[in-house]
Amino acid sequence: MSIVEHALEKNRSNQKAGRVAPTRVASEDVDRLNNSGIIDPAVRIRPLRLEIDKPGCRERRVILHDATDTDAAAVAAYRILRTRLLHRIRAKQWTSIAVTSADQNDGKTLTAVNLAISMAREKNREIVLLDLDMRNPSVCRTLGIDPAVELRQYLETGQGGSDVFMSIGIDNLLIAGSVTPITHASELLASTRFDEMLAFIRRGTVDPLILIDLPPVLVTDDALVIAPKIDAFLVVTSEGTTIRADFIKAMGMLQEFPIAGIALNRALEATQGYDYAYSGSSEGARSS
Repeated sequence: MSIVEHALEKNRSNQKAGRVAPTRVASEDVDRLNNSGIIDPAVRIRPLRLEIDKPGCRERRVILHDATDTDAAAVAAYRILRTRLLHRIRAKQWTSIAVTSADQNDGKTLTAVNLAISMAREKNREIVLLDLDMRNPSVCRTLGIDPAVELRQYLETGQGGSDVFMSIGIDNLLIAGSVTPITHASELLASTRFDEMLAFIRRGTVDPLILIDLPPVLVTDDALVIAPKIDAFLVVTSEGTTIRADFIKAMGMLQEFPIAGIALNRALEATQGYDYAYSGSSEGARSS
């Protein structure tokens, strides 16, 4: 049994033993949708449309709508990861997935961005990508955009609302993030403002799936702070970069919480023409 398979099996055993009890944010007015799926205009989130740096995105390996045929292998890998994750998400009725890793340089932010874009292409629900790696915010930098209102401002002051959210021209995809690093991120995530943010998103979007880019587990306590407030983790690891002992330690720290899957970057069994690959068990996913 591989280290990835062992980690997933241990997580499943913990859940069966009743040691996993995630809580979901509750709000009396979360469901403002009528039978037609139309949101009350007073609470509808209307993101600010921004132009992205397309050449820069390509250099940073972001897979956009107009990706060329040379990206076919990467697009296919993300579709498989997307489909496997969505199967679990629908079965478990999850609405929030946090993306993390053991340590830095495992490619978690790129994975979160490309996965969000791939999921939005399905057009079945709205995808909301939050950059909550606030000590090293990278989502906006990866896309080459500059938010009018940073996500950290909402968490610090409660101000901003819909102005925090951005669109990059992909239907059903909303993004919120920051460009200014802060050092008190865990305190912000532990506050009620994060809960209010989740409720705000659920009021103002149609059947949202919230993807959250978090710092690595071994760098700070942010992932553990947020764990009781979200449904599951997607753990990103990188072949040739992630240290085995670090991965084991990180999975041990997350063992009390549901694992939606494990994404493997730079796999040796890479798809021809691109260093993305996918394999997985019925309970987890591995991809880049």
